[in-house]
Amino acid sequence: MPKRTAVDPTFLDLATRECINLRCRCGREVSIAPFKLIGAYGVTQHTHIFSLKERFRCRKCKRRPPKDFWVAKWQD
Repeated sequence: MPKRTAVDPTFLDLATRECINLRCRCGREVSIAPFKLIGAYGVTQHTHIFSLKERFRCRKCKRRPPKDFWVAKWQD
């Protein structure tokens, strides 16, 4: 069972410019905009974000799940 924080928002709960951030043990860091996930891989706007952590795999080293997983504002 994945460890969850007190709040597990859905995609509808995200504010403007918020994205999902992942950091792998190999050092690779990725920011994913929510619109890239909705409609793909069975993800809907009502999906809880932290429930997706176990589904992400690093494209560099192929490890799963990511070391760090958080939601934050998009950084230009």
